[in-house]
Amino acid sequence: MKLVLSGLENSVEISPGIVTTLQVENGALFARVAQSLVSLEGRMAQEPFTLWEGDAEVKPSSALLVVPNVFDLPWDDRVLMGAVLKRIEREFLEDEDLRRAIEAMDSSLSEKLLGLGFGMNSDYGFGLEWDLKRYLKFRGFGVGRRADESLLDNLLNFISLALDAGCKKAIVFVNVKTFLTNSEVKVLFDHVFYSKMKVLLLENKRDGNAYDYERKMIVDLHFLEH
Repeated sequence: MKLVLSGLENSVEISPGIVTTLQVENGALFARVAQSLVSLEGRMAQEPFTLWEGDAEVKPSSALLVVPNVFDLPWDDRVLMGAVLKRIEREFLEDEDLRRAIEAMDSSLSEKLLGLGFGMNSDYGFGLEWDLKRYLKFRGFGVGRRADESLLDNLLNFISLALDAGCKKAIVFVNVKTFLTNSEVKVLFDHVFYSKMKVLLLENKRDGNAYDYERKMIVDLHFLEH
């Protein structure tokens, strides 16, 4: 995938398993680029941009998952969680023994609950058949997280969620390096490499380090590209 920003001479390559870092050191330009990517408005954004798969232009909303605040990861993203629920439902339907066991448990639970109404005057029952996706949503199914988990752990877990969901979008993290040590950045990049996800880091902080599995494009204070 290529990201083409109107204010830059060169396009930004985004590939599976390789972290692409766009390091924009000029604060004003960085703010415009960040605001534009978050808006997903493409050619109509403050800093107009387009996205390309080969010779085909793709919609920003179908190509990017932008995370402007790495401390507020979109764990409940409807597209990601919807895909995970569909995957679980598919595997559930394919496992006949498991399906029969769960349906038997549901039937037993329904009978016990209906037994609570024997002393009442009217007849009661359940209006809906048991449905796995509805049950998972009712029980608040989602990624298990702990309050004491580090930012790195959360980032790794979120990328794993996107992998489980079969996410084809490029995940855009804004200024994530600011909050990670060099060793943590290496762990993050290793995880992206092995998961083969597409990740773009939009960074304002100057970083002279060279990491494995990173492709970096620098736009310096004088708008020169390196």
